[in-house]
Amino acid sequence: MNVTIGINGFGRIGRCLTRIVSTTPDSGITIAAVNDIASADKLAYGLKRDSLRGVFPGTVLSRGDHLIVNDHPIQVFNQARPDRIRWAEANVDVVIEATGRFRTGGQARSHITHGGARKVVISASADDPDAYLVYGANHDRYDSASHDVISPASCGVNALSIMAKVLLDRFGLHSVSTSVVLAVQGWQKVHDTLIGTSRDDPRLGRSVGQSIIPHNYVAGELVSVALPALGDILYSYYCVPTPVGSLAELSGLTDRPVSSEEINRAMAEAAAGPLRGILAYDPDPTVSVDVKNNPASCLFDPSGTRTTRHGGVQVRGWFDNEWGFSHRVLDLARLVGEHAPVSAADECWSLA
Repeated sequence: MNVTIGINGFGRIGRCLTRIVSTTPDSGITIAAVNDIASADKLAYGLKRDSLRGVFPGTVLSRGDHLIVNDHPIQVFNQARPDRIRWAEANVDVVIEATGRFRTGGQARSHITHGGARKVVISASADDPDAYLVYGANHDRYDSASHDVISPASCGVNALSIMAKVLLDRFGLHSVSTSVVLAVQGWQKVHDTLIGTSRDDPRLGRSVGQSIIPHNYVAGELVSVALPALGDILYSYYCVPTPVGSLAELSGLTDRPVSSEEINRAMAEAAAGPLRGILAYDPDPTVSVDVKNNPASCLFDPSGTRTTRHGGVQVRGWFDNEWGFSHRVLDLARLVGEHAPVSAADECWSLA
């Protein structure tokens, strides 16, 4: 089944999503429409030339209110409010809410109640979605009847959850603490500013290129939402001035003492088996740039594995905070689109 999506917001994630779908013929996804306040010609330029991803490996044109990507037409809407976007006119099944602005369940639901979409995936952590689903960790909990607005949490939560899932299933895991070191984000500022950050912590308005900036993001809490068996989790989060490539570390206690070799073998087996494409394994010594353009949620680094004789364990993985996360967002869009009931959505939408 082919799932038709619309993308609200053509920023970093929106453009990554479009690049992935447009260069993957067997993705099972068609992009029918995008919405952004920028004009179609500016959207075309942003997709064609990207400082991190390079020149688009295909053709990108703008023609009136359409993008033409590899000869495929994509309707362009220019609405500032999600309740004004007429997704149904473009036959959109699933909207990916990628603006970073409409991150509550109520705001995102307007894509369904007013726009005519059937499901929404918010490409960020959100307040009060119907479900947090981390693909590869707990996406099997998806309930098509009750989960209309889905959040995959964040790139860091995805990386941590995948490593935690392997440890939990193979060895048992508790007393967990996590740390994320995150590359530059689009909302960060070149110069210090106290306004316009949309964040409560004034440190997040400090110059992105000058400091390591602590971030009070609730990564650990969302990992425990995805994997409740872990219980409460301690966590830390830091933003650093690297352009792409981020780091996730997790430590805890296993149910029995295990060796580093056992853990690395379990990760390698999961990467080659049930988590193929979601977890990757690289035996070589790696740094952050090595994960650029890797589609996995986590590139496991076996050199970072440590254990103690009392069951203590520490593991490390890298992730491309844009590219890997965009692949998981598309995985969720495909999941919910293939199981979206038609009648319920068709009965409730309006253009009011």
